[in-house]
Amino acid sequence: MKSEIKSISSVRKEATVVIAKDTIQSEENSVLQSFVRDVKIPGFRKGKVPLALIKSRYAKELQEQIDKTVASKAFDDIVKENNWEIFSLAKFDVKNTLGGDKELNFTVDLKPAFELLDYKNIEIKQPEITINDEEISKTIEQIRNHYTDYKEVKRPIQRGDFVRLQYEGTFDDGTKVIDLIPQTPIWAEQKNTWEEAGNENSHGIKAINAGIEGMEVDGEKDIEMEFPTDFEVAELQGKKVIYHTKIFEIREKILPELDDAFFEKLKVKDLDELKAKTMAELENRKLQILRFEQRESIVQKMIDTASFEVPESAIQYEQIHIIRSFVEQQMHGGMTAEIFQNSKDKLVEDTQELSRDRAKVNFILEKIAEQEKITISETEMDQMIMQEASMLGIAPNQLIEEIKNNHERIRELQRRAVFGKTLDFILLTNLKKSDSEEKNISSTAETLAENTSSDGPVVPINVE
Repeated sequence: MKSEIKSISSVRKEATVVIAKDTIQSEENSVLQSFVRDVKIPGFRKGKVPLALIKSRYAKELQEQIDKTVASKAFDDIVKENNWEIFSLAKFDVKNTLGGDKELNFTVDLKPAFELLDYKNIEIKQPEITINDEEISKTIEQIRNHYTDYKEVKRPIQRGDFVRLQYEGTFDDGTKVIDLIPQTPIWAEQKNTWEEAGNENSHGIKAINAGIEGMEVDGEKDIEMEFPTDFEVAELQGKKVIYHTKIFEIREKILPELDDAFFEKLKVKDLDELKAKTMAELENRKLQILRFEQRESIVQKMIDTASFEVPESAIQYEQIHIIRSFVEQQMHGGMTAEIFQNSKDKLVEDTQELSRDRAKVNFILEKIAEQEKITISETEMDQMIMQEASMLGIAPNQLIEEIKNNHERIRELQRRAVFGKTLDFILLTNLKKSDSEEKNISSTAETLAENTSSDGPVVPINVE
């Protein structure tokens, strides 16, 4: 076997291997004998089929198996000879020479070689978690809003009312907005929707939320909206739209009183117990946000110190999974395949740098996981599936049904679970070294263990 290696980069190599004719003949005989043992042809006993008949009937299959066997052995030999750690086989070609030899061309991406950062000595900010009375009161108001009753009323609309209505937008020249932006109908028309009167934080059309105040059931009105020049929908930037609006129903929001009946519903004794419970939940919520930020800071540290080159196929692999995850979420949320196709190129462009950073981080986490012998249990894999299903907005059983025969998807979830656990290992290891953490390390460690995320590493990117 003759071989020639060409270095494309530190992580991509091209290998040309020439397999001599006599070696190919030997492999051909071995493959042929396996066909003789296994093939079944009517009129012949198993193992007694004439070689000429097998060569004639299974010429294509024989050639494919010979090429596969020769290539596999050559690939294993060249990997071992060069001590390569393969990430992926990017390209493979085989051709026959005039002399009867075979020329094999392999393009391989290698795992990058690098020195690990000192991951057990990363400075982690550990600010004190505090909860004030205003936060507790605001949260209790949110709880009350959750149990709000909505009473239908026959009076003019007041701020805070929930209103069922319809609207249709047109430009000054009479062109319907829906004809221009059918992919985002919320800014064009709605046949039957609910809006909160006067809600300035609504994601919908603020001019309508403000303009409906004072209207009554069956009332109709033209409401103007001037969109800013930097509006998220390019077709509406700097444009004025007239929304013809009609009211169907008005409901007044009735908040529950802070009385014994409400406390019983929340399974607390009184307001003091509700405040105490709310404070504990807020502390836990802030702890989770803090842990997220701490994990993010570790990931950013990895990105900042990772000067090694990553293989192109690793970047593409991460990009495929980032885009697929995004598309699955959007599809479950109602995005059509047509809309995705129209935005595909921009999505690929926007995720290029993120994919490169994630590939770097995952190579680092993989190396740490191997060094620390970190693995996941069946229970942790179940938690990973639960989190993935929650992110997609579907039931865990539905996700299991979707991926049960998709081995690549299962491996990806396992990989993310291991990386997530490794990231948590790094975080907890460094928290234990923090002076401010030593005072209550046992309680913090217990909380972290209970609330650890098994999701993949969080790479900063204008997080959605």
